[in-house]
Amino acid sequence: MSISQSKLHLLNVLELCVTVFRGPNAEEWANLAKVGVPELLASVQKNPDAFLAPVQRLNQLSASLSDEDVAVLETEYVRLFIAGSGGIPAPLYESCHLATTPRTMGQSALDMQTRLQEAGLEISLDSNEPADHLTIELEFLFYLLSEGWFGQSEQAVQGGEFAESIMLPWVRHFRDALNKANPHPIFTCIADLTVATLEAVSKI
Repeated sequence: MSISQSKLHLLNVLELCVTVFRGPNAEEWANLAKVGVPELLASVQKNPDAFLAPVQRLNQLSASLSDEDVAVLETEYVRLFIAGSGGIPAPLYESCHLATTPRTMGQSALDMQTRLQEAGLEISLDSNEPADHLTIELEFLFYLLSEGWFGQSEQAVQGGEFAESIMLPWVRHFRDALNKANPHPIFTCIADLTVATLEAVSKI
């Protein structure tokens, strides 16, 4: 079963966002800059949509990355998402961006673990990340959409509902927190791309 180019773009952008928010190493950054982002831009330009502007900006930013720039990005990733000197500006966990007392391994992590179990999925990472980590939720969304668009349409509907009711509210807060931390423009661009993707999925 074939799917539209716009839906393929959504899946490709989700993969890109997962890679960046998982913390790419120097080789992966180089691959993104030289291959991943240019290929994504080429496909998006053939079928312009809400992703065109942020992907163009990302391509401009990544095209001239030097080894020194990549080192800065790796340091910046730690500052923003893992261990900032005055606290972590933008934690990558849903439970840290809710109205209740922010903490990891909160109810959102338990709820996400239940969703994964019900779908027959397991977290396979070297680190023991709570299930409400941004990249895990994005990969779960990728699973729902790809399964739905290539066969089981009800799973695509579930993906839209998951993007709209679960992910969008907290990822918008996450982006706001990130922007307040004066991040490297690449991370701002990826956060905008993530929100744009979730908004697009919620409308399908």
